[in-house]
Amino acid sequence: MADMANVINQKERILSVIRANGPSLPVQIAKSIGLSPLFASAFLSELKADQKIKISNMRVGSSPLYFISGQENALENFVDHLGTREKEAFYLLKGKGVLKDEEQTPVIRVALRSLKDFAIPFKETRENEVKLFWKFFSLSNEEVKTRFDGNQNSSVEEKPKENLVDIQEDEKIKTEEVSDEKIRTEEVSEVPVKVLKESNFGGDLKNFLKKKDIELLETLSEKKKEFVGKIRIDTTFGKQCYYLIAKDKKNVSDNDFVVALQKAQVEKMPAFVIAPGELNKRAKEYISEWGNLVKFEKLEFSELEDAKI
Repeated sequence: MADMANVINQKERILSVIRANGPSLPVQIAKSIGLSPLFASAFLSELKADQKIKISNMRVGSSPLYFISGQENALENFVDHLGTREKEAFYLLKGKGVLKDEEQTPVIRVALRSLKDFAIPFKETRENEVKLFWKFFSLSNEEVKTRFDGNQNSSVEEKPKENLVDIQEDEKIKTEEVSDEKIRTEEVSEVPVKVLKESNFGGDLKNFLKKKDIELLETLSEKKKEFVGKIRIDTTFGKQCYYLIAKDKKNVSDNDFVVALQKAQVEKMPAFVIAPGELNKRAKEYISEWGNLVKFEKLEFSELEDAKI
C-alpha cells in the first residue's frame, strides 16, 4: 500500500513540474523531482498511457518533450531544434496560416508532413474538387474559413494527425524519413511465415536459448506471442541473471524496452529483450543510452533450425 502511495505521489510531482515549467525533457523532470532518469521515464510512460500527459513528435537531441494538454503553444519555444527544412516549413506555415499542398515545393511538402506538432492537414472541397491544405496548429477552423473566399459550396474536413502517413502515400512523396516514421507508428501484426506455421513461439525461444547456452531459470508467463521468464548467462565476470521478455514482433520500439526494464526493476534485475524483429530508431537510441540495464538479442530463425537438428 505504501509503495502504491509513493507511485501516485511521484506521478503527481511530475505533473506539478510540467504544469509549472511547460514542455519538459525527461532529464529535466528527473532532476526536478530527484529521481533517476530511468524511473522518471517509467513514470512518464505510465502517465502517457493514462492520457495525463502528451508527448511531442519533435525531438530535442534524441528526447521528446512531455507536456500537458493546453501547453501546445509552448512547443514553439523549441523550434530551433527542428531540422533546417522543417524550420523553413514551420515559419512559412506560421506566416501564411494556411498552405495549399500542391503549390509547395517537394521539399516543403515533405517537411510539412514531419511537422506533426505544428502542421494540421485538412481537405477543402470546392465544386467537387478536393484539395489538401495545411493549417498552423493554433489557427481555429473559423480563422481558416476566413482565409478562403466564403464560397458556400466549400467545406473543410480536418484530417487527424495520425493519418499523415496515409496522406504521404496518397501524394506518392517517398522519403527515407517519412518511411521510417510509417514503420514506427504503424501497428504491425505480421510475423515470419515459419512462426505462423509452427505456432510455437515459446518452443522456438527455448531452442534459441539452448543454442546460445543461456540457462532458463524460471518461466513466469508463456503466451502465443510472448514469453516472460528469468534467465542466467555466463559472462566474463561470472553468471548474470536477467528478467527476460521475448515477443514475436516484427518491429521493436523503445516502449518495449521501457516496459521490460520497468518490470525487471521490480525484480531488482536487468532486463533482457528477445524478438525476431528489428529495432526502430528510438529503440536503438534507447539501447545506446540504457544498454547497461537492458539488453537486446535478435531471434534468428536460422539458428533455430540448427538447434533442432
